[in-house]
Amino acid sequence: MKKKETGKGWVKYYFRRLWWKVLVTAILMGAIIVAPLIWEKENKFVSLLLRFDAIAITAMFMTILSVILNVTYELLNSKPKYRRTPLKGMVQIIKIVILFVGGIIIVAILLDKSPAKLLAGLGAFAAVISFIFKDTILGFVSGIQLSSNDMVRKGDWIVVPGTLANGTVIDISLITVKVQNFDNTIVTVPTYSLVSSSFQNWRGMDESGGRRMTINLNIDMDYVHFCTPDELASYNSLVQLPAHSENITNLELYRIYLTTYIHRHPGINNSILTMVRYMDPTSTGLPVQIYCFSANKNWVIYEGMKSQITEHAIAMAPKFGLKIFNWGESS
Repeated sequence: MKKKETGKGWVKYYFRRLWWKVLVTAILMGAIIVAPLIWEKENKFVSLLLRFDAIAITAMFMTILSVILNVTYELLNSKPKYRRTPLKGMVQIIKIVILFVGGIIIVAILLDKSPAKLLAGLGAFAAVISFIFKDTILGFVSGIQLSSNDMVRKGDWIVVPGTLANGTVIDISLITVKVQNFDNTIVTVPTYSLVSSSFQNWRGMDESGGRRMTINLNIDMDYVHFCTPDELASYNSLVQLPAHSENITNLELYRIYLTTYIHRHPGINNSILTMVRYMDPTSTGLPVQIYCFSANKNWVIYEGMKSQITEHAIAMAPKFGLKIFNWGESS
C-alpha cells in the first residue's frame, strides 16, 4: 500500500496501518489472559506462549507509538508555523528512545531477567558501543543541539565552509542536513560538522528589513582637486551645493551626490544605515564605498539593483572630473 501524495490521504494511510496493529495487540493480550485458564501455569507450552505474546505485544506497542509519532509529525508539518521547525530530528530522537527501551524489554523477556538488571549490566559494554557507533552518537548529540538551539531550520539559506553546501536547507534529520544549492544540486552535510565548525546562516538577513549592499569604487587621487567657481556653477545642476562651498573638492561633491542618489533610490531601505564613505587609501586609489540595504532580498533583484547603482556611480564620476582607477593603465 502506497502513501497518497494529494489531499489528506496520508492520514488514512497511517490509520489503516494503525487499526490492525491495535487489533493484533488486543488479541495477544487476550491470549495472555485466556491461556492460563485453559492450561496449567507450569505447562511449558503456556510459558513459551506467554513469553512470545509479551514480546509480540512489546513490538506492537513500539510500532503503534511510531505510527502515532508519524501522524503527529505530518499534522504539525502541514501547519505553516511548524513547517520550518526541525520536527523530523525530534521525532527521530523519540523513536530511538522507544526502540532502545523496547529492545531492552524484549531482551529481558527472552533472558527471563529484570530490565533494570539488564540495563545495569550494559554499563560494561558502554565503551565498546561508543567506539563502534561513534559517528552515530556524535550525529545524535549534534542533532539535539541543532534542534534545541534553533541553529538551523528548513528553508534557511546556509553556507558551510569546506563543503559544497551553499543553498537552502530542504531536510533536517538526526544525523544529516540536506541542502539544495542554487544550481539545484543536493548536498548532504553531517550534523556534527555544523556543530563542530562554523557555518553561515542567512536567516537573519531574510528576517531583517533589508539585505546589505556594499559597492567599492577606487578613485584615482591624481584627479581630486579644489573646485573653481566655474566648476561649482556647472555642478549646481547635479548636486545641491553645501553652505561651505569655498575650498570644496570635486570628490566631496561626488560623495554628496552619491549619498543623495542612494537615499532617493526606491529600492533602498533608508530606515537602516545608509551612507557613502571613504576607506583607507591603497596603491589602487581611494576607495569610495556605498553602504546601504536593499529593501528586496531576492537574489536576482538584489544583484540587478547592485549592478544598476554601480553602473550609475561609474558613469557619474567623469562628470565631477574624477576617474575610476583602471588596472590596465600603467602608473
